[in-house]
Amino acid sequence: MSAGLLLEPASRIEARPLGATFGAELTGFRIAGDVPEAEVAAFRDALHRHGVLLLRGMPNDPGAQVAFSRRLGPLERHSSTTHTHPAHPEIFCVGNVEEPGGLRAHFASGVEQWHADSSFRAVPSAASLFYGAICPPEGGETWFLDAATAYEELPDAMKARIEGLRGVHDLWTLSEWNRRHTPGRPPLPEETRRLLPPMPQPLVRRHPVTGRRSLFLCPAVISHVEGLSAEESRALIEALMAHAAQERYLYRHRWREGDLVAWDNLATLHTATLFDHTRYRRLMFRTTVAGAA
Repeated sequence: MSAGLLLEPASRIEARPLGATFGAELTGFRIAGDVPEAEVAAFRDALHRHGVLLLRGMPNDPGAQVAFSRRLGPLERHSSTTHTHPAHPEIFCVGNVEEPGGLRAHFASGVEQWHADSSFRAVPSAASLFYGAICPPEGGETWFLDAATAYEELPDAMKARIEGLRGVHDLWTLSEWNRRHTPGRPPLPEETRRLLPPMPQPLVRRHPVTGRRSLFLCPAVISHVEGLSAEESRALIEALMAHAAQERYLYRHRWREGDLVAWDNLATLHTATLFDHTRYRRLMFRTTVAGAA
């Protein structure tokens, strides 16, 4: 992947590679205001081409983030309404910031697993945009995984083994995993569990735009693989993740305030690292573009 102009000639939007096989930093791009449709289309195309896009130095403007995200498609509302932005319910707030009578970010002190956003929905999300409003000086990184190249480089025998298999993605399974790693976390409300029941998803999915196949692995969300025992399911997921999480498929993003990172949920996985929440504050804004049925 080489750097080059995404639009010709006046906009001067350029892409610089981030990871070895995917990811690009865009320069000369803005999300606020009346962004021309041609530039929105170029952004969408770049997202499909690179999987992860980084824009640095973006103003802290939640309204602009929502408006631009909506240009990419309909937006999801997060299942945890307690942690949405008080003025912009399309934004899910992540971190350890809590304002009396106002914003309350979602915080988990436990480790996170590789995942794609909203994998437990009948139609998983298409893309996510994550903005760094308050970033700690160390920790709190987001790691991304090129799930398409990881699938392409699987041994043929493993490709044949997983062809047609489906993992059951369950929000309750994720909730219980989080409860084990974050003491004091309340159980998933029964109403939420009823609205979002377990959902079978293919272990290998084909991107609706690029046509590339990728691994769809969310270890803390998948309760089991259909047709396999719990032990067999766990062993298979672990073997696939051991392959997919190799260094050559990863990009580790160290956040600066003002960073906006967008990722294609249909071709990548991501996870987060811990930070010292007793010393530092962290506040991130996520908008999520719904998948197309």
